Amino acid sequence: MKKVLFVDDELQVRDALKRLLHRLRKEWSMEFASNGKEALRILEDSEYDVLVTDVRMPEMDGIELLTEVTRRHPQLVRIVLSGTADQELTLRSVTLAHQYLMKPCDAQVLQDTLDKAFALRNLLDHPALTRLIGSIKSLPSAPTVYLKLLETLRSEDVSTREVGAIIGQDLSMTAKVLQLVNSPLFGRRRVISSPEEAVFHMGVEAVKALVLSEGVFSQFGPGNHPGFRPEELREHSLRVATLARRIAQAWGFAAPLVADVFVGGLMHDIGKLLLGSNYPRQYREAIACFDKPQAIRETERRLFGATHAEVGGYLLWLWGVPGRAAEIVSRHHIADPGPDGNVEPATAVLVADQIVRAARRENSEISAALESLLDRLGIQEEVSQFLAA
Repeated sequence: MKKVLFVDDELQVRDALKRLLHRLRKEWSMEFASNGKEALRILEDSEYDVLVTDVRMPEMDGIELLTEVTRRHPQLVRIVLSGTADQELTLRSVTLAHQYLMKPCDAQVLQDTLDKAFALRNLLDHPALTRLIGSIKSLPSAPTVYLKLLETLRSEDVSTREVGAIIGQDLSMTAKVLQLVNSPLFGRRRVISSPEEAVFHMGVEAVKALVLSEGVFSQFGPGNHPGFRPEELREHSLRVATLARRIAQAWGFAAPLVADVFVGGLMHDIGKLLLGSNYPRQYREAIACFDKPQAIRETERRLFGATHAEVGGYLLWLWGVPGRAAEIVSRHHIADPGPDGNVEPATAVLVADQIVRAARRENSEISAALESLLDRLGIQEEVSQFLAA
């Protein structure tokens, strides 16, 4: 049975949650704590799957609780359910929680959020992966500009001007976003010269994804990465993300899912950077089969107990990036389309990754087997336009 711990200092809120979720008592085992210290005692006595906590509480606030839970119980899914308008507290909690919900929260929204959390935890929860992430000393942090964007976008009436202004506060981020949005990959016929224009023409979610990607890759820099350069991986990831988005649109995915596919494409190989940076000697063996996805995954699992896809998905999960994007990254090598053509979001990234690699390897010509797959999936036109860009 799935186990959830709710923490809130207000008795009325705890009682309201019990009433809202009463119908789920046969599916979920739910415990309710009135403060952070009580919650930590409960977690020491029994294992839980998800923690749902308020932020503003007396004695030990939600930030302190989340910090301790992250250190002591890193496998726990952390969700904030808060009504605070304190921007500093909210921004700090974003860095510690996987999801952030505002009070009052609809019962169905809360249930859907928890169901997705359970699914993602099951996908990423195996001891070798947890140990591996826990042993990495230079684990990158979520980019500050990205976190500011997340906080701003919680408002229902946010404007492109506001989003552009946040990006404009970081000159290097501004330069990179403008460089990317004006690249041939995005097919712009005129030069876009400001962050506000970039947000208007590309959409908030796409620009947010670019900010996340740039912030992540900039933390690795041009250091010693065995057998590959971060800049090359960044360019590859951008091409995969752009094509994956076209494919997702061609398949009729809803706009939010298309945005998650774009994030998944941008971040699909972040696990390679993480492993290569922290284990350069061991990772040279994996890099020897860089153009053979199956071989590199087998080598990674033998060396580290997990693949770069799982490592990348886990990192996004730790940062609180939307669960579907983390799942796409984790599954981007195993989401093969079925014989009946059924596809999932990760399939768009898998197919895009294969096409981009094939085009690079075969001078923009793709194999007959891949041509057959594109024909079966009905995305030949999108791929042709992309390769011609």
